[in-house]
Amino acid sequence: MVYSPYLQALRKDQMMNPLEISYSLPLLVISVATAVLSSYVALELASTVINSRKKGVLNVWLWTSATALGLGIWTMHFIGMFALQLPMPMRYSAGYTIISLLIAIAASFSGFSFVYLLRQPYWVFAGGLIMGLGIAGMHYLGMFAMRMDIDMSYDATIVILSIFIAIAVSTIGLWILMRMKQGIFAESSSTKILTAIVMGTAISSMHYTGMAALSIVPSDTPLASTGGFLIEGDAMIATLSVAAILLILFPLYSVSYENRFSKRITAELALLRINEARLRMLIENAPDAFFVYNEEGRFLDVNNIACSQLGYTREELLHTNISEIEDSANDSENLWPSLDAGEGCTVNSVHVRRDGSKFPVEMNIIGIVVGGKKQMFALVRDVTETEKLKAHLSQLAMTDELTQLYNRRAFLMAFDKEIASARRSKKPLSVITVDIDYFKKVNDTYGHYVGDLALQHFAKIANRSIRTEDTIGRLGGEEFAIILPNANEMAAQCMGERLRKMTESESFVYGDVSIHYTVSIGIAELTEQVTQPSKLLDNADKALYEAKGAGRNRVVLYTP
Repeated sequence: MVYSPYLQALRKDQMMNPLEISYSLPLLVISVATAVLSSYVALELASTVINSRKKGVLNVWLWTSATALGLGIWTMHFIGMFALQLPMPMRYSAGYTIISLLIAIAASFSGFSFVYLLRQPYWVFAGGLIMGLGIAGMHYLGMFAMRMDIDMSYDATIVILSIFIAIAVSTIGLWILMRMKQGIFAESSSTKILTAIVMGTAISSMHYTGMAALSIVPSDTPLASTGGFLIEGDAMIATLSVAAILLILFPLYSVSYENRFSKRITAELALLRINEARLRMLIENAPDAFFVYNEEGRFLDVNNIACSQLGYTREELLHTNISEIEDSANDSENLWPSLDAGEGCTVNSVHVRRDGSKFPVEMNIIGIVVGGKKQMFALVRDVTETEKLKAHLSQLAMTDELTQLYNRRAFLMAFDKEIASARRSKKPLSVITVDIDYFKKVNDTYGHYVGDLALQHFAKIANRSIRTEDTIGRLGGEEFAIILPNANEMAAQCMGERLRKMTESESFVYGDVSIHYTVSIGIAELTEQVTQPSKLLDNADKALYEAKGAGRNRVVLYTP
């Protein structure tokens, strides 16, 4: 190779003296800023590495943080070399340059691994040693990658000092990360920025200390043509530097997004826990029992009301099957159905307490799916008071308030059923209508209160005289009616006479007055010619009017 005229003149002028080394101040500042930036990114990634769900060497954020710091240190070195002002063009071996980058990343990963995986304070020193040696190796391999017609030599003392600085800086950085991981150092932005400035400045000091150990003289032997790709030219070097800085910033953007996402998830989980706590409070303080059971009928969850209603503790109920609290007379599979998700139903049943007592319940059940398994959610209400109220209202609706006999509506409903039953069984049935004689006179003489007493008195006499299967009701005013199943007109006549005589022979006392009254009775038997219940009752009324027309206090059979 022929020397360039410039180098020939340079050798003659400098007489083989070392070249004077100077730096571009703007690029020097950029290199330090790059080291600070990469340190900050690594610190920012620290909490993400700690909080990541995936642990071990496969932790993606561990690799990301190591890559960011390694790439930052390498970029700082690359820009620092680019800042070196030499009177000749600089070129770099692409192969060695890439290997130096990989060494920086591997060194950073090794150091971080000692902090995040081994988790013991004394491992920080081992990690700092390995990381520092790796960074120093990256630096000097990067220097070896330079391809120029020069000879390089190093001051061994300064080289050792630079290696010590690399190890010290790495150890201090890992120690800070360990303290942040332990929560001793606050993870505030100001703390991270200050720490990044210290670490970045220290990393830069290692680089420029290593450069201070370098002596460069023009080579007597021209650089032989080397194979492979060379990095040269200001445009390519600047492009690689910018690309490296962008790669450093990308993890920062990623972790910023991850942190915002994590904060949002954390806030949503906190809100979900609050809502869950509120829901649980509502369930525990609800007036109804709450059950969750699986397809086998095993209880999975219950509330306090369920425990108090049944007389069990929560632990006892959670080891209980629904069949154990169900009245044995009921079909538990139908009353506690297995429903698909979203399906619901309402059923009525009777539950059995631990002491054996029973109470009616109304259950609203809906199917749900939890963890891919079918479960049933049931709200169970004790309807004891409701059933009592319903029975009371039903009694009020069907009972004459004064005499406690069936009222007209209830009597006619029973009348329809008895006639239908008699026709099916082809058995006789008769009806008696009764009217208190001269009842208006009792009201006019003694007042309506005494008239009410007379009605109550007769109701008691009638209840004593009829059979168990007979039905008596007050149709209105002083008129009563009695249904006599399995009784023809002769049997009905005997019953009517007995009732007439008992009424005639008894009286009731009001004050110092003994009040006596009689009744008139009409009887009609169900025949094939009678097609409507109202017709049969009308026939008995006709017989009753005949009895009253014949002088009262008598029993008359209906004759067509």
